Amino acid sequence: MLNKTLLWTAFFSAIFTALSLKFLHLFNFISWSPIGWVEKGMLFESAPIVIQWGLLFIVLIVTFAILYFAVSFTTSIPPSISALAIAIIAVFAIEWTITSPKTPFDAIKSVSIPFLSIIAIVLRFLTGTAVFMKKLSGESMK
Repeated sequence: MLNKTLLWTAFFSAIFTALSLKFLHLFNFISWSPIGWVEKGMLFESAPIVIQWGLLFIVLIVTFAILYFAVSFTTSIPPSISALAIAIIAVFAIEWTITSPKTPFDAIKSVSIPFLSIIAIVLRFLTGTAVFMKKLSGESMK
C-alpha cells in the first residue's frame, strides 16, 4: 500500500510539523526543544543543528507514514473525531515523557494548547487524506 499519496502526505505533514515546532519553540509556546531528544543521544549530540533537524524530519516522515497506513482502516469513524482523539493522546504522551509531571493534573496543566492545535491540524490532514483515499480505492474496486 505504499503509494504516492501516502509519501506526499507524510512528507508535507512532516514539513509543516517541523516548521511549526520551530515556530512554537522560537516564540516560547513550548518549553522544550524539539530536537532535545537528538541531543540526549550519544551518537548525534555533537552533530550540526541542520543534521539534528534533518533527523527529526525523517522521524516525522516515518511516523506519519505509519500513522497514515494505520488510520486508513478507520473508514467508519469520521476523520475529525479520530484525528482529535489521536492528537489528544499523542500530545499528552509527548508532554508527559518530556516534562515528567508529578501528577496527572500537572500533566494537564503543562500541555501547550498551540502544540495540541498544530498536531490536531496535521492529524486532521493526515486522517482525512487516508480515509478519503481508502474509500476512493474501495469504490473503484466495485
